[in-house]
Amino acid sequence: MSHRLVLAGLAAATLGLMLTVLWPATEPPPVAAPDVPSDWVPPPPGSPGSNLDDVASADVPSPSAASSVGGVSSSRPQLSRRATPAPSPTRPDSSTVPATPSTGPNPSPSRPAKPPSTTRPPQPEHLTPLPAWRERGLRSVSGGSETSIEFVNLRSRSVIVYWLDHQGQRRQYAVLHPSESHRQHTYVGHPWVVTDRRGRALVCFEPKRTPARAVIE
Repeated sequence: MSHRLVLAGLAAATLGLMLTVLWPATEPPPVAAPDVPSDWVPPPPGSPGSNLDDVASADVPSPSAASSVGGVSSSRPQLSRRATPAPSPTRPDSSTVPATPSTGPNPSPSRPAKPPSTTRPPQPEHLTPLPAWRERGLRSVSGGSETSIEFVNLRSRSVIVYWLDHQGQRRQYAVLHPSESHRQHTYVGHPWVVTDRRGRALVCFEPKRTPARAVIE
């Protein structure tokens, strides 16, 4: 009788141990989804709270470390809250910013060009004609400044232009036909005499410091 009790106790202990090892762990109770109002409208994409996962994840209990008692796992739900990121301030797009108008000075309007000057250069003054008889006392004197004489023949016949040298002798330089002119380089202090084709003296001239005209009439 005692042997039977011992065997029965061993069998019961073995059966209890097998049930403890092979018995499946109790699954945690299902978590109910948060209640969403029937008239709730999802916000536009990209805005805070537009993701339903954020709503669903708020206040959803998360399983904590389980404690095992007699082979059975038990867990206590913990509430985890996900911080909603604050919206970042929007910056204006640089491509839409209007360009600042230039404040530089306006170009000055063009001015009309000045008309060309129509003033004529001053005409050389006329030399005072000397009478023909003055030829006998005229002689060239050295040391005078350079100048010029423009001989103009207004007579109806040709004339001859002579330079009177330092001895008062005639030196021919030009023959002027009617209405012709001749510019002659000379010096102050060098007299000139104009004669007809026969050599008869008509007029005498003495140069000045500035260029001048000798008109033969």
